[in-house]
Amino acid sequence: MKISTTGRITSLLAGVGVFAALYLTGFLEVAFALVAGVLGWLAVILLFSMIQSNKTVLVEGTTRADLEETIKTGKKLTMGMRQAVARLSQVEIRQEVEDLCRIAESMFELLRKDPKDIRVVKQFITYYLEPTHKIIVKYAELATARPMPADAIATLERTEKSLKNIRATFLQQKEKMLANDVLDLDTEIKVFETLSSNMKSQQTDKTTSTQTRNGL
Repeated sequence: MKISTTGRITSLLAGVGVFAALYLTGFLEVAFALVAGVLGWLAVILLFSMIQSNKTVLVEGTTRADLEETIKTGKKLTMGMRQAVARLSQVEIRQEVEDLCRIAESMFELLRKDPKDIRVVKQFITYYLEPTHKIIVKYAELATARPMPADAIATLERTEKSLKNIRATFLQQKEKMLANDVLDLDTEIKVFETLSSNMKSQQTDKTTSTQTRNGL
């Protein structure tokens, strides 16, 4: 656990302060006051650790707090979509919306593993997930409206047909993230191969040099 000097000093003072306040005032016996002091120290040091972790830069321009906020925003939208269709009687529609939510949430999990994809995910949320959320919510409101407007059926059917296209678009966005992973892996392999080749070349040169010195 990496804690700043300020955090260490503050947590230590907090622990001592709790101990002194409870023991010197006669509120608790020394053993219990000591335990309370240790707990106070631990609570403060964990707080500083959490704050420091949130400020940690994962990739250029992105902190842990930025990443978590992005994921929180996305999950709030998928939760809203699930809640919107929960009252629909069409099982197939509910399943299609659930599939969209799972694709989106799988992207959030990929983001946790590779924060470099945060730009892709932010664009996905802004340009695809948020509009889809609005469509699903409006669809659910219209489908459950009583009495249903005269022209509602055509609009509902058009929305239902668009769900497959939306799913394909979601998968395309996820493919971007996976393509980045492939590119990263390919880069790592090339770096490894280059290093391995250099090492073999150095070993060959060293062996040749040794044989020359020995007159072989």
